[in-house]
Amino acid sequence: MVYVRCLMIEEMKELDLFDDIEYKYIKHIINDDNDTDEIDVEIEDIDREVRDKDDICKTRFKFNIVLPVKSSCKNCNRNGILRVDLVKEYEPNSPYASMLCQHHIHYEDEEED
Repeated sequence: MVYVRCLMIEEMKELDLFDDIEYKYIKHIINDDNDTDEIDVEIEDIDREVRDKDDICKTRFKFNIVLPVKSSCKNCNRNGILRVDLVKEYEPNSPYASMLCQHHIHYEDEEED
């Protein structure tokens, strides 16, 4: 199941969603002035149905970053939009899993709404 959630820049920093992106492409959005800005993030829990209790969890995050000027980065479209598609792996009882729960990035909360 895939769903979209607005995440604040601050939350995205805590979840390490900017770690694999070159700084020159994101420096305009990760400064402290933008921490409360929100980005629509497509979230997918991968292999949830077949995962055993002790297996590694995987969550896919997809989002767009609008660059301030057109750029020739390899993942940018011609309008200067960087499409980010990343998968985070973590253990079910890890601090990262706790952060996902803290930010309500899991299906149970979405289904209850």
